[in-house]
Amino acid sequence: MADQLISWRDADEYRNDGRSPQSVKTRGLRLNITVLIPAHNEGADIGKTIESVQGQSRPPDSIVVMCDNCTDDTGAIAAGYGVRVLSSVANRGRKAGAMNQALAVILPDLEDNDLVVCMDADTIIEHDMVRNAEQLFCLQPRLGAVSSNHLIEYKRTAIELLQAMEYERDRRMIGRRKGRYGCMTGMAAMYRVAAMRDVVEAYGSVYDETNWTEDWKLTIALKTLGWDMVRPQNCLATTIPVSTVEGLFIQRERWARGYIQTLMQFGLSRWTFFPWLRQAGFAWSLLMRVAVLYLMWISRHHIIALWVIPITALLIADNLNTAWRAGWKARAVALFFPIEMAYGVLLTAAILSGYWKQFTGAGAHDTWKRVRR
Repeated sequence: MADQLISWRDADEYRNDGRSPQSVKTRGLRLNITVLIPAHNEGADIGKTIESVQGQSRPPDSIVVMCDNCTDDTGAIAAGYGVRVLSSVANRGRKAGAMNQALAVILPDLEDNDLVVCMDADTIIEHDMVRNAEQLFCLQPRLGAVSSNHLIEYKRTAIELLQAMEYERDRRMIGRRKGRYGCMTGMAAMYRVAAMRDVVEAYGSVYDETNWTEDWKLTIALKTLGWDMVRPQNCLATTIPVSTVEGLFIQRERWARGYIQTLMQFGLSRWTFFPWLRQAGFAWSLLMRVAVLYLMWISRHHIIALWVIPITALLIADNLNTAWRAGWKARAVALFFPIEMAYGVLLTAAILSGYWKQFTGAGAHDTWKRVRR
């Protein structure tokens, strides 16, 4: 079923009688798939990204690279792979603006049931990602988006390794929830054209150029419009991590800022109730962490008590188990949980800073900086 997938009518038969996809007679349905890659000065990585797309077990029908204000050789390198290259015009909307300009060119030539993969220029998608995602769309007519689960490529520094551990735990958590969780990541996600057109009709464009994290805005918009979404474990993408503490702080501050901005834009609704509730949980967990640190301080003379040993061992065992697939270096770090505690403090500080800026309007004219290396 790599290229020849079941039709919509067959998909209904499959859902109704419980048969496996292989037992359903195929009718030659093969959706048109376009991969869109926005790129700003990505000459160092764009070649590997295109190769990962062209090497898919189900190759896409077309690949489009949107060069956004590039001053390097990104466009020339992309053209050398035989893909279509577009250039943004007077774009001031960051990645969202470049994507909207590209989609304005691409979408008119596609049918409602065709698919568009939007992915970053420094991301490598695994060999079967396009095929696995396409099969889900064929089985579920109301499926609007399939997101990849993301992993980390480089683990050269401690801060990169800690991100690899974080992403691996995130993947495990999403798996336990059967993919019904979280944002349709901008690293790599596949969308049904009909869903994109619904968003344009309702909100004016696919991506919100005023939002700090346009992917969260698109996710909530699709849910509000009644489209289903999923992040399956067999759709994986690998990305390059932020390599400095400063860069990580800026990244997570922006993510937090855009997340709370999205919730404020949509207010309280069926689809934002639990995200708002999670913010209350975040506040409670922050309060509890402060309380625990205070209790540890006032009882510091008892920290070496015997009863602390099994509790500490349990925490270390959980850290080790959840980071196991991130490699031996991750396992070594997991044995020294204070390192991860410090990492958690850094992320919490970035989140609080992002929330503060969004609620108060501070830094309203900040420019979006992509600090990676």
